[in-house]
Amino acid sequence: MQKENSSEWPLIDAYGICRQTILPVYRQPTFDSGLVTQLLFGECYEINGLTSDRQWFRIFHQDTGMGGWVWATLIKEITGDEYQKFLNRDFQVVTSPIAAIEYLGSSLYLLPGSRLHFSELELFNWQDHVGFTGNSRPHVVQAEREELVEIGLSFLNAPFQAGGRSIFGLDDEQGFALILAIAGYSWISGKIPGKSVEPEAALPGDLFIFRDLEKQKSHFGLFLGSEEILCLDNRMKVSDLDEWEDFLRNNTGEQVVLDTRVIVT
Repeated sequence: MQKENSSEWPLIDAYGICRQTILPVYRQPTFDSGLVTQLLFGECYEINGLTSDRQWFRIFHQDTGMGGWVWATLIKEITGDEYQKFLNRDFQVVTSPIAAIEYLGSSLYLLPGSRLHFSELELFNWQDHVGFTGNSRPHVVQAEREELVEIGLSFLNAPFQAGGRSIFGLDDEQGFALILAIAGYSWISGKIPGKSVEPEAALPGDLFIFRDLEKQKSHFGLFLGSEEILCLDNRMKVSDLDEWEDFLRNNTGEQVVLDTRVIVT
């Protein structure tokens, strides 16, 4: 039933999967509204609404806890059973800056974080079976510190983009959440993973969060060791930890908190 005085229709038990390189998700059902997030090839989502003209679908991405509107032409529906299988079964996560897969008779380029729903337990060589070119890792295996740092550095020089989740544009929080997701760690929006430690005890792969309590905004950085941190300004870059902290303190309000979190235990 259509919502009263609304141009939106609710949906239940409807699901989809991203079958393109990047799937943009908007705040409102218009192309000129802000970008909420992006989904990558192989990521699944719930479909919970559509506009009355059936041109836009409202979706929810369970893995990140984010949702918004997707143009109907880009929706690829799957069954509820397929959705549960894709979410709960191990899969491969693309780690190459650019990879490719043979899909529907042509090559489709894949970006880091894209999902291939084949596990290391397959009885055949799945790389050859699906025509995959590039590198990947099993999602079920959580990366150690060195690998987590390597994954982070693979996004070096990626430009800032609000709502971005790719090497072509990264949002601050979503960018670091994507790095951790590739490494096998869950980060649902608003629920930062790990446990807090003193900054002096930080090790490579730990996460620094600089919170501006007045503006209710957070800045993130991945500690690389040797007093260096991977952070996102106008682009993803390596900075001196003290310089990063001093810059943020000089450009934020007086109510700030620095939190250091251990991700790899």
